[in-house]
Amino acid sequence: MTDDQREPYKYEIADGEFHIKILAAQRKMRSHHNGWTTERVEELRARVQIATDPEFEGRVTHGFVKVRGRKYAAEHTVIRLGPEGYLGQPQTWDRAPTYGGGTRNELGRTVPYEQKAYDAIWKIEFEVLDRFEKDYPDWARESYRRLFARNRDNKTGDAKNLRQQASNADREAREWQKRIDDLNA
Repeated sequence: MTDDQREPYKYEIADGEFHIKILAAQRKMRSHHNGWTTERVEELRARVQIATDPEFEGRVTHGFVKVRGRKYAAEHTVIRLGPEGYLGQPQTWDRAPTYGGGTRNELGRTVPYEQKAYDAIWKIEFEVLDRFEKDYPDWARESYRRLFARNRDNKTGDAKNLRQQASNADREAREWQKRIDDLNA
């Protein structure tokens, strides 16, 4: 994928449409017990944001999917799991907790996970995500690239701030040295 490709990606389904936007990957460090030793292992998980609303705000008025004749909006951040899935299950995608996202009915209320509509929408999202992955097999690399670029930019900013602090400290040290020299003169 390149920076000039358009986003978000749009997927039309029988009763609505979904939009997908590639996000920076998620980086986690976890402990891995290897016999007698424990080592820290980095895990990178590619992420996307999927929504019925093209502005990714989860509003039914701006985009929806119909389930059993009713309108629902969905907006989730979704993580691509590795081959082991989640807790040993063969699941390939998992929703990440998001503030203000989720599945909502046409009144704007959150749909509880116990409702059948919640499961139906999650299955539709799975199908759309699988289609997306087939259409753009290199999307995970773009997610990793965004994470690496963000971290590089953060460290570049940190280095700039530290150089500025060092420059200021050098200037202050010269001022103190001048005062010492003036005392000795």
